[in-house]
Amino acid sequence: MMATEQQVRATEAQVFVDWTSRDSDQKATGKLGGRTVTVTGLTGTLGAVDINGEHTEFGTTLYTPQLPTSDSVELRSRKDDTEFKIDFGAKVQDAILHLGSLASTMTFEAGTTITRISGDADFKVPQNNTVTGKFKEGPPTDSNGTIHISKSDPFSSITFKLRLNYDGTEEGVYLQFGRTVEFVDWTSRDNDRKATGKLGGRTVTVTGLTGTLGAVDINGEHTEFGTTLYTPQLPTSDSVELRSRKDDTEFKIDFGAKVQDAILHLGSLASTMTFEAGTTITRISGDADFKVPQNNTVTGKFKEGPPTDSNGTIHISKSEPFRSITFKLKLNYDGTEEGVYLQFGR
Repeated sequence: MMATEQQVRATEAQVFVDWTSRDSDQKATGKLGGRTVTVTGLTGTLGAVDINGEHTEFGTTLYTPQLPTSDSVELRSRKDDTEFKIDFGAKVQDAILHLGSLASTMTFEAGTTITRISGDADFKVPQNNTVTGKFKEGPPTDSNGTIHISKSDPFSSITFKLRLNYDGTEEGVYLQFGRTVEFVDWTSRDNDRKATGKLGGRTVTVTGLTGTLGAVDINGEHTEFGTTLYTPQLPTSDSVELRSRKDDTEFKIDFGAKVQDAILHLGSLASTMTFEAGTTITRISGDADFKVPQNNTVTGKFKEGPPTDSNGTIHISKSEPFRSITFKLKLNYDGTEEGVYLQFGR
């Protein structure tokens, strides 16, 4: 689903790559929503790779969304075509690319559709699969902006070529990319064991198999997912409260169709959450006590707060696409019952 220049729907948020390494002058590796992603120079080379969130140039109004601090990868562009490949780690429907200091022509493989989201006057999309920028001294140097890329079918990788479009020898183009994550629009609390919502046009449910549900926010008034403990942050959101007790309470999420993975926000967690066998959990963000001690387990710690207990985001996946997933909750402190806040997206 494409982000517009005006706004992103309330149930959507964008997550960008956490670059973790420059493996060589031809490859950089990072994480995007729990998936491993790479940029590889097939014939081109990479310059600097910012892995510490110190790139500030994506924080201006030329970019949508603005990233006051971010990681980045520098692509080296020359007089002749240099080719690069982005691998998204799994199939995606689209992606958002921030391009900085572009004085080159960037041509994507056939079948790619580019839409200009924002940028300066010389940041242009003259053809469906091409974006161009203009050399200028700056600041900011050259052209800068954001594009949306898509294809007619989901894709796991994409290639593009860079070529200088002015009389120079070489330049660095700064790249950062992300994807849109859509979160559930919860529509009803059917009873104390079932809540129903919509995700990507599909009907999804959370059911207490042996557990029960507390409050279900259907009006986007849950604000606790808006802190830096969550990735992506949701300043306002719906949510479902799961009741956790001393004994195991079991729940089931039905995604309405087969999925490859999902992102879960968990709030006020002072329990152990154990997913069915074959599930792989990756910790994306959270406080110091929000931990993944085993592949299928996430734990939090009781504390008075605010914020209360532990809070954070996990990525869940399995070796094969799955339609539903079950998990158990159990208090990990000397209490009788607690509420754990859940929101999920993909």
